Amino acid sequence: MPRNSIKLKPQFKAALQPSGVLELLVYEEIGENFWTGGGVTARSVKQSIDSAGAFDSVSLRINSPGGDAFEGAAIYALLGSLGKPVNVFVDGIAASAASIIAMAGETITMSHVGMMMVHNAMCFCMGDGDDMRKCADVLDKVSASIGAAYVARTGKTADEISAIMDAETWMSAQDCVDQGFATAIAPPAAKDDQSMALAGSFKSLAKLKHVPKTLQPVSNAADDCTCPCAACEDGDCANCDCIGCDSMDCSDDNCGCGEGVPQASNLSTYEARLKLLGK
Repeated sequence: MPRNSIKLKPQFKAALQPSGVLELLVYEEIGENFWTGGGVTARSVKQSIDSAGAFDSVSLRINSPGGDAFEGAAIYALLGSLGKPVNVFVDGIAASAASIIAMAGETITMSHVGMMMVHNAMCFCMGDGDDMRKCADVLDKVSASIGAAYVARTGKTADEISAIMDAETWMSAQDCVDQGFATAIAPPAAKDDQSMALAGSFKSLAKLKHVPKTLQPVSNAADDCTCPCAACEDGDCANCDCIGCDSMDCSDDNCGCGEGVPQASNLSTYEARLKLLGK
């Protein structure tokens, strides 16, 4: 779906409803993004809960590509410790660390076009052979710890969950219900297309191996542009002011940001990133 059609924006917010339900909207990556200031952390969730006032239950709406597994596990534990009903709604995707959080729900309702993805823990590692072997051992332990949340929800064995995680498994709404990762499928809603458009716009999905075609980037034609700059989002690609990806881990040469549209800046990658950081 063209980026220009996206009306929903990445965000995290909490709102206490008149019915006594605390709605937590997790339409963001999991874990703090030090470059953009975005991202959902256990700390931000705890602060929102503490400042909400009295509530009877939690409605947790998720549309997230995941991110930091430890933050996801902490949010999962936090929600489980409330002693109040938590009802999860997956409006777009609950991938990676976001799928861990989804397991906190007493009920987990999938959008009829929603998806969930589970996989093994990943990280970046630098060092010699011993460092790599230690890193691999730690990742195996982290994956087993994550898997425990899926085991508790689905009733599957640890070996069954391990095989599903090994394969980086993407599940449709019906798959989730059939496999025990969700309890129900919601009827079609007007905002479903917007939710999936937002889900497909998260850059972190590019790091995964088996992203479904429905979530893969669209072509970079001027009328179907994936550049996140303000001009392109307004449909004015001729005045694109993109200076490169806002992630410090990303190689600008391989980044889809601004491909196929005019580049208004001749800054080097280093200068561009300093500009992004306000320096």
